[in-house]
Amino acid sequence: MGDLLRLVYASRINFEPSATGDQMDPVVADILRQSRRNNEPREIGGVLCCGDGYFFQCLEGERSVVENLYDRLLRDDRHRDVTLLSKRPVRQRMFQLWSMKFMNVDRRIRRMLEVDRLEAFEPHQFSDLMVDRLLEELRDASERRRPAPLGRQRSGTGARQAGATRELMPGLMFATAAGVTAIVIGLMLAGLV
Repeated sequence: MGDLLRLVYASRINFEPSATGDQMDPVVADILRQSRRNNEPREIGGVLCCGDGYFFQCLEGERSVVENLYDRLLRDDRHRDVTLLSKRPVRQRMFQLWSMKFMNVDRRIRRMLEVDRLEAFEPHQFSDLMVDRLLEELRDASERRRPAPLGRQRSGTGARQAGATRELMPGLMFATAAGVTAIVIGLMLAGLV
């Protein structure tokens, strides 16, 4: 991938959230479905964070593709007051595992807001430092994943499967050696070896 760009913007939602409890708002769910379907073939990734009537979104990918997507997002009627918070070239993506990660504003983000003496999640008011800190928090919440147990991983996760196998290999080798040793000792005690 040539000219890699990270673009971050904030906007106000243009709909009345209808999600309750752990359910996701249907408008947000539709946005995520569209994003994931369209972003993966274009090699765009990122994160969408929603709370208190605002979106905070990071888009990462090839410069021209990200800029074209942002131009389309400016015309999307599901949000308004779109404000560019950051746009810079980068060497690698922060959100490598996601075509579009989603997070609601949670306790960790609320604590960050308290440190900056902000009462609500209003990303239009974030300083550059706050934008960077929020991106790191969102990355850490999304990229630190335990590998799924072998055999339970979805197809299309080749690189992650290889990484999971490498992470589990020392434990598997120890368990296998311990098992073989226990069998041999058991056979010896039984007088069969």
